Amino acid sequence: MLRISKLTDYGTVVLAHLAGDPGAVCSAADVAQATGIALPTVSKLLKSLARAELLISTRGTNGGYRLARTPRKISAADVIDALEGPVSITECSAID
Repeated sequence: MLRISKLTDYGTVVLAHLAGDPGAVCSAADVAQATGIALPTVSKLLKSLARAELLISTRGTNGGYRLARTPRKISAADVIDALEGPVSITECSAID
């Protein structure tokens, strides 16, 4: 069985919210309010997901985050890899 962290679970909630309107740019505060996840946690998730190129970050007064690709092109494995690191079937199959 694969266990994911609470942070990864929250990451899927954040991405699901952004997938509701894939072209929209949302601020961290907007996402936090819509999902009920604390703002510091949302900010951390958004930065990690942007670093993994699942989101695009835009700076400025109208800035925020949006999906980097269509929701159908983002898999659960992409999210897990972005927030927990590469997943392998068994511990010995992990590449260091």
